[in-house]
Amino acid sequence: MGSGSRIDHQHHLIATTASASISTSDDDQHFGVAEEQQRLISEILRLGQRIELGQATDAEAQRFTEARDELRSEWGNDDIPSDEDRLPDSAPYDEEHVAQEARELEGQVLLGQATVEQTERLSELHERLQPAEDRAVQRAAAQQVLDEMLAEQQATAALHVQARDRLPDEPVVSYEEDFDAFQRAYDAARERAARGEAAIPYLTEDATGGLGAREGGRGFGVELEFDVDGDYDTRSEARERIALDMYQAGLSRDEGVHGYHAQQYAGYTDAANAWRMETDCTVTGEIVSPILYDEPATWQNLATMCEIIERHGGHASFRTGGHVHVGMHDYGVDVANHFRLMQTYKAYEDVLYRLAQNPGAPGNLHRGPDWCTPNRVPADGYRDIYSVEAGAHHGQAVNLSGARGRQSDHGEFRLWDGSLNPSVIQTQVKLSLGITAAAVRDAGSTHGPAGGDPVQLGGHRQRLREAGLLGRRLNGEQWRTSTLNFRRLVDEVFHRSQDKEQATALFASTRWQRR
Repeated sequence: MGSGSRIDHQHHLIATTASASISTSDDDQHFGVAEEQQRLISEILRLGQRIELGQATDAEAQRFTEARDELRSEWGNDDIPSDEDRLPDSAPYDEEHVAQEARELEGQVLLGQATVEQTERLSELHERLQPAEDRAVQRAAAQQVLDEMLAEQQATAALHVQARDRLPDEPVVSYEEDFDAFQRAYDAARERAARGEAAIPYLTEDATGGLGAREGGRGFGVELEFDVDGDYDTRSEARERIALDMYQAGLSRDEGVHGYHAQQYAGYTDAANAWRMETDCTVTGEIVSPILYDEPATWQNLATMCEIIERHGGHASFRTGGHVHVGMHDYGVDVANHFRLMQTYKAYEDVLYRLAQNPGAPGNLHRGPDWCTPNRVPADGYRDIYSVEAGAHHGQAVNLSGARGRQSDHGEFRLWDGSLNPSVIQTQVKLSLGITAAAVRDAGSTHGPAGGDPVQLGGHRQRLREAGLLGRRLNGEQWRTSTLNFRRLVDEVFHRSQDKEQATALFASTRWQRR
């Protein structure tokens, strides 16, 4: 996507690649196709992708053939049964009779008295009452949907190959194996803080190691919530002054204070001047970014935005959150990608909530999980793309309600506390990007994401409490064991030393969370 291009749905982040890019409005994607047909198409595409990547079992290859034949038989361009053939033998086709039965069933549905069988029968009768040419149009539209989805799936498979080829064969350093490398980075961060310097480095050139690159990476976006102390008028005036400064700094297109989710309804863009001030009933205000990429201007604009908020009394209070949206253009309908993403989150849940803490919060407090509840991850994975979206909601730590199997998909990492420290925000953006990328990069892997048992929120404190070590300074093997989950996380999502060192500095600046 070029500069200034527009996206009409919330944070639909698309990474530009050398392969073909297909963009289809969500409003157009169903074309009235039955849900059962969409599910069958989803299954065919998922199995086809596994076959193309050489990961399919014999049973999956057989099911691919069977499902494709079923699709062609039920909705293809083969001979279409006549209305007489499709009605029960005891009820010869009579349009007036069918219409009367449909009206009776509609009454039952409106009264809430219809059974499942009656509802299905009503749908069948509605189809009988459609002119033959309308049914032909529906079938043609369904074939168009299938063709477009197949094209997207081919592009997705190519992106998977690119993601794996882009990484070095081995990371520069493994923190799991080289504890001393981790300890050096940890001590360096603590020493910087003791000298009054910024503990967490802020990178402006190639900050993400390609994870957020415009070419071959993922677009991302941030939402910065802030509070201003004082009464209603004081807060309102602060919003207006911040909005004016944003406009004068070239970060926004107007000096207005917009309503909640105004950016979503207006459509997202990657234009540099598309930051927007919005109201939020839970805090003083929220700044919503455009679609961002890992470029020097992005990090300069983020730092400027944080400075403007603080200049007018804005701060990250106990109530504020920081949300990071990440493009999932290469996930497609293969829900194994989504499952690996959520397995990775769950494996490192406790340490991620630690890294979510705002290091500048008074008393090292965390806002708690009320607006970012720990996700429940199905033990057997997701059945299809519909079950991914159906199980997601706005208040989860990782919100996948934007997962629809399209190149415009995105995920939202909501577990981060609010912060106006650009270094903290950048590190949390990179963690969000790294976790999202690892799920696709490690397609076909058979080992667990964490190399060990998942540690859920509160697990670390519980272990320390049981061992009588809670509140005590850890040394030696106790400290090594205590940091193992974090060291595995950074090995999982980062390959470069500077990325691991930056994340370690955030780890050194935060504390374990209470559930």
